Amino acid sequence: MSVEITLYTKKATKTALIKFLTTEGFQKTRHFLDGMNTPDMIHYMWYKFDNYESSSGVEATVYKVSTEERTKYKCSEWILHTRTRSSGSYEDKQKQNETIRKARQLFEGTFYNDWYGTNAYTNLNDYTKFSPLEKGISIIASNSIEKLSQIENCLAGYKNEVSDSFANMNIESMKELLKTKDPSIMLYNSLMPFLVAILEYFYGQCFANFIKYDTNARNLLIDEKLKIGIADVIAILQKENSLEQIIAQSYNFQNLDSINKAYKKYLSIDVMSILSERKKVNRKIIRVLVKIQEILDARHRFVHELDINYNLTKQAYLDYIATVECAILLTVESFKQRGLKIEIDH
Repeated sequence: MSVEITLYTKKATKTALIKFLTTEGFQKTRHFLDGMNTPDMIHYMWYKFDNYESSSGVEATVYKVSTEERTKYKCSEWILHTRTRSSGSYEDKQKQNETIRKARQLFEGTFYNDWYGTNAYTNLNDYTKFSPLEKGISIIASNSIEKLSQIENCLAGYKNEVSDSFANMNIESMKELLKTKDPSIMLYNSLMPFLVAILEYFYGQCFANFIKYDTNARNLLIDEKLKIGIADVIAILQKENSLEQIIAQSYNFQNLDSINKAYKKYLSIDVMSILSERKKVNRKIIRVLVKIQEILDARHRFVHELDINYNLTKQAYLDYIATVECAILLTVESFKQRGLKIEIDH
């Protein structure tokens, strides 16, 4: 769903509208449907990357209306259409309002908001304004959960004829022997690093966002004695890296002890304690911390020793996926208890 606002200008030209959008920070782009890219429909996009300001951005189209439409709306030959997603950020809606307001001052006319009506701006009070930290964590957590869901969906319909043949053998001794040749077992083992990558991404990027935006964590950075090489300084100046990412890189987010050390030092968050809860995961009561350590150990053995767990089944791997999701949700809940507003799309 989207919020669309169309300004039926009274005294606009194609050139003037394009110049206006450019001044407002819009960049020329192409519509994903080739048929919409014509000389009579010129598309622009505004998106603010700094501090997670945009989540969907604002689309703007300068387009030429028919004679019938000009008569109906009593407007110029060229009008302005804007669009942002209903799920877009508060700042996206704010920019859309500002764009229409400024354009109307320049070109006059009437505008129609498909959610709020004629000459009615989007009511920003209908949308929650999140801090950069809240938006950052929301995006990181949502992305992590989405990737887990994608791999789960892939495996849900996965079947292998060779694996099925081995499973249907009546001789148990042959079953055990043929496990070493089972392609599905190799697949599940090779997917263990994927789960660790999710954990590393979630805990590493959340940590980097906290030390960038959280006041207490920032104050601790002042006393940090960190040696930074010239190459890193240049990368920071060129915005190819950041101080927060460099500090995050000094910790191993594939290791629970290292994760806990970083979070306790800068954020006063005890990850070990959070994950020590017993939770029901896929109909089994588990201690999340123990299962997460099991995943980390399995990945380490597989990557460094090519150690294969021949008892790893599809259901066992799906349980591991659910465990990683549970760990993320438990950690996000602890962030919420600190007063943060976090929304996860899943």
